[in-house]
Order: sequence, then structure tokens, then C-alpha cells
Amino acid sequence: MSKVQIRPRFRITVPIASEEILNRLRAYLDKPNADCSGTILSDFAILRIPEEKQHFWSPRLTVAFEKEAEGTLLRGLFGPRPAVWTMFASFYAFTVFAALVGAIYGLSQWQLGMDAWALWIVPAALILLVVAYVIAYTGQKLGHDEMRMLRKILDDCLEK
Repeated sequence: MSKVQIRPRFRITVPIASEEILNRLRAYLDKPNADCSGTILSDFAILRIPEEKQHFWSPRLTVAFEKEAEGTLLRGLFGPRPAVWTMFASFYAFTVFAALVGAIYGLSQWQLGMDAWALWIVPAALILLVVAYVIAYTGQKLGHDEMRMLRKILDDCLEK
């Protein structure tokens, strides 16, 4: 987690049964002064920042547990709240669609010998994609300390 990535992931194998890990996480989340909140199901857990401390860029950590011969494989995935993720995915999809429509319409105009003004949509869409990427990157940097905190909580629960 030293560099900023889009939806950072990690995989670790621990010599602890998944049920024990889930029990440790439940015990931590049940504490009145816990630094995070979460949801725990049979084979995965979601750790998130408490609502009163959340901001737009607050991350969440989803951890899946897989039983292995030597213990449990943990697959962790950091990501934004679903609404933030959906907003960016929709923006990217809409912008790419607009670029395709602009390219097709502009090339049609050009082939017909008309003024191909629609081709300007393509570089505008590319600029918007870069801007959206920079905004997402900046948002992830703003949530980086919270990502480290969520990972530390998981690591602490594994070390007990």
C-alpha cells in the first residue's frame, strides 16, 4: 500500500481458521470504541469507516476468506463506497460512448465533405477521462490514511 493504485488488492495466507478470524473481527466490531464498523458474513467481511467520520472519499475494505490446507487465504480489496464507484463507472461509460458517437458522426461528416465539427467531441472526451482519473486518484490519496487504518485493524485482529 505504499503507492496509490486503483482498487488496491492484497492476498495473505494465515495459519488461523476462517471461523476464528471472523470471531476476532466480530469481537473487535462489537467494542463500543471501535475505529471502524462493518458487516461480517459466512465467508467475507466488509470493514468501513464509521458514518460520523466518513467523507466522500472514505474507503471500505472487503475481505474474502478461503480455506486452505495451511490455514486461510485472505483476499482483500479496498474500494470506495458503491455509490462513488457507480458514479465514476457511469461517467467513464458515458464519456467513452460520447467519444464513439462523436468519432462516427465526425468521420461521416468528413467523408461527405462537410465541416467535421463532431470530431472535436473525441479530444474533449479524452480530456474529460483524464480529468476524471485525476479526480479519482486525488480522492484515493485523501482516503489513503483510512485505508492504512482499516488494514491495521485487520492485521491486529490476525495477530491476537
